[in-house]
Amino acid sequence: MLLLCVAALAPLLLRGGCYFSEEKFPEESRVQPPAVVIAIIARNQAHSLPFYLGALERLHYPRERLSIWAATDHNVDNTTAILKEWLTVMQQFYHHVEWRPMEQPISYVGELGPKHWPNSRYEYVMKLKQGALNYARKRWADYILYLDTDNILTNPDTLNLLIAENKSVVAPMLDSPGAYSNFWCGITPQGYYRRTAEYFPTRHRQRVGCFAVPMVHSSVLLDLRKEGMRKLNFYPPHKDYSWPYDDIIVFAFSCRAAEIQMYVCNKHRYGYLNVPPKPHHSLEDDRLNFVHVYLESLIDGPPMSPSRYVHMSPKQRDLMGFDEIFLINLRRRPDRLQRMLLSLNELEIDVKVVDAVDGNALNSSDIKLLGVDLLPGFYDPFSGRTLTKGEVGCFLSHYYIWKEMVDMQMDKALIFEDDVRFAANFKRRVLRLMEEVLQAELDWDIIYLGRKQVKRGQEEPVDGVRNLVVADYSYWTLSYAVSLQGAQKLVNAEPLSKMLPVDEFLPIMYDKHPDEDYKSHFLNRNLQAFSSHPLLVEPCHYAGEPHWVSDTETSTLWDDDSVQTHWTGSHKTLKGAAGPQLEMLSSTYRDEL
Repeated sequence: MLLLCVAALAPLLLRGGCYFSEEKFPEESRVQPPAVVIAIIARNQAHSLPFYLGALERLHYPRERLSIWAATDHNVDNTTAILKEWLTVMQQFYHHVEWRPMEQPISYVGELGPKHWPNSRYEYVMKLKQGALNYARKRWADYILYLDTDNILTNPDTLNLLIAENKSVVAPMLDSPGAYSNFWCGITPQGYYRRTAEYFPTRHRQRVGCFAVPMVHSSVLLDLRKEGMRKLNFYPPHKDYSWPYDDIIVFAFSCRAAEIQMYVCNKHRYGYLNVPPKPHHSLEDDRLNFVHVYLESLIDGPPMSPSRYVHMSPKQRDLMGFDEIFLINLRRRPDRLQRMLLSLNELEIDVKVVDAVDGNALNSSDIKLLGVDLLPGFYDPFSGRTLTKGEVGCFLSHYYIWKEMVDMQMDKALIFEDDVRFAANFKRRVLRLMEEVLQAELDWDIIYLGRKQVKRGQEEPVDGVRNLVVADYSYWTLSYAVSLQGAQKLVNAEPLSKMLPVDEFLPIMYDKHPDEDYKSHFLNRNLQAFSSHPLLVEPCHYAGEPHWVSDTETSTLWDDDSVQTHWTGSHKTLKGAAGPQLEMLSSTYRDEL
């Protein structure tokens, strides 16, 4: 009988998977991510806020576990309106939003300009940071992230990565166009910055990790769960404080007094920060500095992108006084085109996109039909090869622009290739340069904005024009201005029937090429060639670097589709030296930029 009962119950036990009803409940749910407060303290940052807020939107972190504490004050731009517009849309997604705007006054007592920091400003910022910390503690937040509004976290995993470090105070190392970052490796007994041997290896990621440092600032995550954090404050300064009255130094002293170690992490590329302006700088100066950071992010990545919920007025683009500005781009390089159009739009420069001649798509018969023939005796000075199809396409692309200038009688034009990196304040510097050229009544044909100087030594400066030199033998045609007179000279030389690379042709035409045989094929070598100094553009990447691509070097021979070519053996595309046999620059030389 017992066996029969067990047999009858067995299907029921198997069907249910367990005997006791308590065992039918599913496994425990996952622990929620830590609660984080993001502190936003904004003043006169209308130019960076759309990108800053866009980066917050893209953080890979549950918004319901994030609270926003936002304060803005003393503005002369529309910072308040931008924050309000964004918070109106986004507040529904966050756990809680604390909004503290202050419309008046628009300046601090003793302030000489919007980028000057009197003690009254330092004190008010310390009070704001303390207010955000009090808010986070009151709401029992696990962390608070202080993030300056010109610090753009382009890596959406930054918050998770910092939390995983399990440090009381930790900062993501942010990149800038120069040596500046958001940490110090040394501090003097008086609380000032001290240079150390560790800074540059850390800044350039020659050593990678999470390092103990005496100072982090601008972007900092505090772990409020740690016991020692109860002693940490921004305001008032510690009773023993005697260092400079500066919010970041006061905070560093507070950490030291509480025996809390600061850390900076450079394991990943987390984002970018603007280089601080000088006290006498204007908001426009600060905006232009930020534009340069934005342009760098488009090359080095991850790129900045603005918020979807903030209105941005269209840029007012112009031609900078040129009749036309040409951008040469291969159709099969849409990524380069997109980056250049974004960059030029941010620089407020209008361009005409020119479809480059794709030499690699031409067969030998096509090239002959175009009237192209090789300059007798030409060989690449480094690899020993003849012309490549990529070089044919590059030459034709430039030649057709010169021809259009002549046909349309354009007084002057500016030409860009699609792989350039802009110097800081590019537009302002070009405008000033061309204005001084006009005032000096300089007789010019081409002005290089980007090139590779080949020979050693100083080039002759031009009287009456700052930052302009007489060009010597140069490589590359990254960007240059060309006058109608110059375009006419280049076209009249009939170069298609005796072609060599365009960056070898130009020095022949201004009579600075070292090869006398090449020059003998072009009789009128009277091109008036100059160059900006320092240069205003450089290549995005150099040969051998990640992401470097050359459609001129990596190709096939112009008259033999079966012979592949590449950059190996050619110093032409390398940064710095081009080889000792032509008295090139030393291997330690860095381009003027």
